[in-house]
Amino acid sequence: MSAAEGFEYRSRTTGEVAIFQHGKLAVMLRDKDAAKFLKDVEKGEPQEVMAEAAGNHKQGGKPGVGSQGPGSNMHGDAKGHPVKEFRRKTG
Repeated sequence: MSAAEGFEYRSRTTGEVAIFQHGKLAVMLRDKDAAKFLKDVEKGEPQEVMAEAAGNHKQGGKPGVGSQGPGSNMHGDAKGHPVKEFRRKTG
C-alpha cells in the first residue's frame, strides 16, 4: 500500500488543530486530542499521523465515513430542516 498523502494541518491559538485532506476539512481536534496529535506528528510520519487522526487509516476509507468521522458530532445535513422564509416585521 502507498503512504497516505494530501493531508495538512493548521494549529490555532486556541489549541485546536484542523486537519485538511486535499484542501477540505477532515477533522477538528481539541484539548487532549490536539495535544496528543501534535506530539505524534513530531515523533512519526506526519502524513500517516494525520490520516489516522482523520479516521482514514492507510487511505482505506473515505474521509468522514463512520462514527469517528468528521461531522459525527454535528447535527444533520439540513435535509430534515426546510428553508424558512422570514417576513420583515412592520412597525
